[in-house]
Amino acid sequence: MATATSVPPQERLSISSDGETIEADLYGRLPAVRVAILVHGQNWDASGWRGVAPLFVARGVPALAVNLRGYAGSTGKTNRYRPDKPWTPVADLRAAKAALRGRGVKEIAPVAAVPDELSKKISGRKLFVCADRDSLRATPNVLSCFTAAPAPKKLVLFGGREHSRAMFNAAYGDEALGEIVEFVCRRG
Repeated sequence: MATATSVPPQERLSISSDGETIEADLYGRLPAVRVAILVHGQNWDASGWRGVAPLFVARGVPALAVNLRGYAGSTGKTNRYRPDKPWTPVADLRAAKAALRGRGVKEIAPVAAVPDELSKKISGRKLFVCADRDSLRATPNVLSCFTAAPAPKKLVLFGGREHSRAMFNAAYGDEALGEIVEFVCRRG
C-alpha cells in the first residue's frame, strides 16, 4: 500500500470549538457510518494528510483532517499538554466529532498522538504505532501510553528512527500505513 497521490479535499469545514474556528478538510462524502479524524502533530498541519486520507476513502471510510488551533486558518492557539489544564486538541477533537455526528456519522475513528494520562481514558479499540528508535525519543512515551491504555489495544513497532509522518516515507512506510488504514477501516 503506497501513499496515495496527494489530492485536494472534497469539502472544507469550519467548526466552532470553545469560541475558536477550526478549519478541517473532508475527504470522501457524508453521510457515512464511520469517519476517520486525522489530527496532525505540532510541526505540520492537516495538509500533511493529503497523501494518506485517500487511502481511507478508497476503503469506504471518509477522512476529516483537522487543523488544530493556530494552524492553516484555524483561530486561537494550541496549548502544550499539562495534566492540570484543559488541552485544546481534546476540545477541538470533541468539536469535530460533534460536527460529524450532526451530519449523521455514527462511528468516529481518531488518528492522533495522545499523552499517556489521556490514553487511559480512550474507549474502544486502540492502535499504537512507533519506530523503535524514534528520533525524538517518543518510543518510551508510546510504550507507556500502550501500557496505561485499557484493552482492546494493539502495539506495532517498526525498526527505524522516523517520527510521526516521516514514518510514511520510511522503508516500512507502506506497512505502517497499511496497519493504520486496516485498523481504522476494519469493522468490529
